[in-house]
Amino acid sequence: MAQARRITIRELLAAQGEIARMRLLVGEAGLDRYIDHPRMQKPSLAFAGFIDNLSDYRLQVVGKTELDYLATRSTEEQKKAVDAVFDLRLAGVVITRGQEPPAIILEAARRTDTPLLVSELPSSTFMTNMMLYLSQRLAPVVYQHGVYMDIFGLGVLITGSSGIGKSEVGLELISRGSRLIADDMVEFSRKGPTAIVGRSPDTLRYHMEIRGLGILNIRDLYGAAAITDAKRLSLVVELVPWDQVAAEDRVLGEDSETEILEVSIARVPIPIRTGRSLAVLVEVAARNQLLKQRGIHSGEAFVKSLQERIRKGS
Repeated sequence: MAQARRITIRELLAAQGEIARMRLLVGEAGLDRYIDHPRMQKPSLAFAGFIDNLSDYRLQVVGKTELDYLATRSTEEQKKAVDAVFDLRLAGVVITRGQEPPAIILEAARRTDTPLLVSELPSSTFMTNMMLYLSQRLAPVVYQHGVYMDIFGLGVLITGSSGIGKSEVGLELISRGSRLIADDMVEFSRKGPTAIVGRSPDTLRYHMEIRGLGILNIRDLYGAAAITDAKRLSLVVELVPWDQVAAEDRVLGEDSETEILEVSIARVPIPIRTGRSLAVLVEVAARNQLLKQRGIHSGEAFVKSLQERIRKGS
């Protein structure tokens, strides 16, 4: 199950304060409030009195347009509108273009302990850059058991039951030139509508567990060329006992898929049996997936050719 992600205003300020030319004015007591969505909001309608769709878990961006609009209203109307917005206990509010906020906004932020920040960037630039950062930082994450490899430039996840030999296959693939991304536990995050990127949790990075040998540091054993930090997932190879694959699947190998973070990923079951070179078979599965991505489907072409021969023979 995907884990919900969030970032506090304190963390955001530490990570992006210098980049976004952003500083805190007031509201230090509220710095541990958090954002859980990469999209920001501009409270234009909220300052006009419509606050129904204003989210307290999104960053609010106030630009020149919003401040100019407030200035057209009476002091009483300004206070009423601003108080209604800040009473929602927003995660954080950013004033752009380095503008000094009016005293009414400063007072409302102090009263509600709402972090009020100023960025020197224009609203459009600030929102574009911040959305790119938050999209990465708040991307949905799920953890998957298996060995994750970079094979011929493809991200390939090798799965199977415990003790079936996933790490041993991964180790042989490394000796054949593939690169390790993660062993045992893989962290997958969704970076776009169809893009799933996998990496290793920090504590396990560059390490493999091989029964009989213990924990191995692949970077120390094989060098930096044998490891990489992240890769987009393109294929799931599942190692399964020989007797669990139907006879027709062994011949035709029909395409199948699995779903990770609501994205369909190509899946290939490989039955294991004494004497089979699993590393070679995984490499072939990766090469075959590369061909499919180029529109070349060997199995479909074979079936069509066979059907044509049968039709002509009849």
